[in-house]
Amino acid sequence: MMGVRPNRKRLELMLMLLIGLAWGILLSELMKRTRWQNHADRLKEESSPFPSSQRSRNLRTPPTIAPSTTNPPPDILAARLFNETRVLCMVLTSPKTHHTRAIHIKRTWGRRCNKLIFMSTKADKELGSVALNVREGYSNLWPKTRAALQYVYKHHFQKYDWFLKADDDTYFIMENLRAFLHAHNFREPVYFGNKFRQHVKEGYMSGGAGYVLSKMALHRLIKLGFSNSSICTNRNYGYEDVELGRCLAGVGVVGGDSRDEQGLSRFIPFSPLHWYPQPPDWYQPLLYYTSPDNSSDCCSNTAISFHYNNAQEFYVLEYIIYKLRIFGINRELGPLPKKKASSRPMSINLQTTKEENGHIALIKMMPRKNVTTPNYRTKTTSKFKK
Repeated sequence: MMGVRPNRKRLELMLMLLIGLAWGILLSELMKRTRWQNHADRLKEESSPFPSSQRSRNLRTPPTIAPSTTNPPPDILAARLFNETRVLCMVLTSPKTHHTRAIHIKRTWGRRCNKLIFMSTKADKELGSVALNVREGYSNLWPKTRAALQYVYKHHFQKYDWFLKADDDTYFIMENLRAFLHAHNFREPVYFGNKFRQHVKEGYMSGGAGYVLSKMALHRLIKLGFSNSSICTNRNYGYEDVELGRCLAGVGVVGGDSRDEQGLSRFIPFSPLHWYPQPPDWYQPLLYYTSPDNSSDCCSNTAISFHYNNAQEFYVLEYIIYKLRIFGINRELGPLPKKKASSRPMSINLQTTKEENGHIALIKMMPRKNVTTPNYRTKTTSKFKK
């Protein structure tokens, strides 16, 4: 009996060690799974295109991603571009259209902007509009646009890379805009839209279709254009898009080509719900570029904007673009466009002091060699036909 007890104690000790080891392994696996879940939740939080305060807290399951694909799924790619290509959307509206037009932008495509601002002459809490000290009316669009751009530059310039101007009856496909801008450098003095050829030698972008300015373009416009009446007229009338085109050309901002590979427009100054496939009669004579002969279509398959939409049509476009699915048809667009080489390599400090304005600021922004000085004698007093 005396010999059995030590053996029994050894067996009990071994059993306790085995049980402890099993519990240790189990707890280790549980801790690994908890860490993985937290990591997956964090990845989901970072990849979502919407602020965390606007998402449901119940959706905690990590996204299902197909393994070993050449291109990431479209929703993940759009989320990545949302964070990489920061676009501020500036919508011109008026008190009488706050709740018939503007509010429907806030409920549809405006949600996909990195920042959405409505420029009006009356504050509206629901809309979050900015009250500008200007007059309303079509003939006053130029001073209103000028005041709106100055406000954006003063309050939001450092946080965003591209600055979009839209009317309150224009619909934008923000994912297509970011994919297009991905190839371009916001440090280049450039802006994009649907280029018209009348009134301005270098061409100008249609106001109805909307246009987007690079960070450098907005910087030059404010610091060199609006501060010099010989470049940008300070009169309180005129066509907003024409006057802006003159100003930007006067400070060396290039009107870029936003057409697709087939030469079709991406910024459309009319709605396909009204005109398709043939555009309205007034459209073709205004175009800066010749329409392609190899297509009878009016609009690009990667269109960015449509003008002349009412409130109901905003939701129709929202449904067709984002909700309607066709069984058995794959419409994969392929990889993102490649980055374009910089036409003028620059080392730019976009932060300027109060003293750095006019020609001094331009010299600091431009390269030290092979500098092309913009023409400051651009005429702004020439009359144009309506």
